[in-house]
Order: sequence, then structure tokens, then C-alpha cells
Amino acid sequence: MREKINIYEKFGDFLLNLIQLVVGGIIFAAIAADKSINSIVLYSSAVFTVIFLLLIAIVIYRISNKNNKTKKG
Repeated sequence: MREKINIYEKFGDFLLNLIQLVVGGIIFAAIAADKSINSIVLYSSAVFTVIFLLLIAIVIYRISNKNNKTKKG
């Protein structure tokens, strides 16, 4: 039988993977960057992006868990 896909859970997984790519990309950019890129701006934008996406992912997972609980009981 086919199981229904929980779109909130999948989108939360997507955001967590996006966080990994942002962190990896920033580390790679910092290693390979020339001196024209300001490292403070680079790191602060990475931290802001990671925190923002993580908060969205947590909210989406909570919505997903709430939807799963209401369907079961």
C-alpha cells in the first residue's frame, strides 16, 4: 500500500540539507576566497542564514508532528 508523503517533513529535510550546503559553501568560499571578500560579512551572512533556515525547519517539523498526532488519534 502507498503511504502518504508528509510534505512538511520533506520540506524540513530539504531545509536541513540546505543548511549543510550553506555551511559547506561558506567554509569552501573562505578557504578559496581571495582577499576582496570580507570574511566578517561572509561568516555573519552564513550564521544568519543557518539560524533562519534552522528556525523554519523546526517550525515545519512541529507542524508535521502536530499533523501526525491528529491523524492517528
